[in-house]
Amino acid sequence: EIAFYRAVTDFVQEEYHRSTNLGQNRLALITLQREACSSPWAAAVTLDKMRQVAADPAVVARLNQLIDQAMAIETTAKLDKVVELAQTIGEKVLVFTEYRASLTHIRQHLEAAGLATLGFDGSLSKGRKEWSKFLFQQYGDVLVSTESGGEGLNFQFCHHLINFDLPWNPMRVEQRIGRVHRLGQTHDVEIYNFATLGTIEEHIVYLLQEKINMFEMVIGELDAILHRLDGDHSLETRI
Repeated sequence: EIAFYRAVTDFVQEEYHRSTNLGQNRLALITLQREACSSPWAAAVTLDKMRQVAADPAVVARLNQLIDQAMAIETTAKLDKVVELAQTIGEKVLVFTEYRASLTHIRQHLEAAGLATLGFDGSLSKGRKEWSKFLFQQYGDVLVSTESGGEGLNFQFCHHLINFDLPWNPMRVEQRIGRVHRLGQTHDVEIYNFATLGTIEEHIVYLLQEKINMFEMVIGELDAILHRLDGDHSLETRI
């Protein structure tokens, strides 16, 4: 897993400088390194898309090597930890990830450990989302959701939340937490944030903390901000 992340990092650095010279969009490279922190399979999806449009045979060969390296990984430290944590908690758990490929593998590992899981992503209709919520409340142990689960539905019957990976925006972190930490919640909410040391995720944690501190110094507590934003107006309008 460490070797794969380092290989992806080397590739990102090389392609970043090359794309700077060619004037290409470098957003995919930044996303790739974050995906590698989430799971090798999330990164493999982007690597495959890059392979499909790559014209340089040397780049294609490098991408093939990285994809093979990703597919050879059977589990990761994060996956092992999320299974361990869910089993230790012994109650309903909501898990957030930014990537569908990570969602799929999280569910597979949790189910292999004997936990009843449900998936929640943007491909579900409103009715299917409500149905998934019902199944989670009645029968499920873990609901694994992409960012689309951070909006709309409320899960006050659950008070354990795991951020499998973290977004850059602290407001999106607060949106996730707001699914369980809201009016009607009768328990203390336990939040677990996963980040891998020595990777870009460590920088994201630092970045999030700095942004949160800035918000609170200038405007006030984030919980209060989010409560006031439960309407049709933007943050700028409210300010």
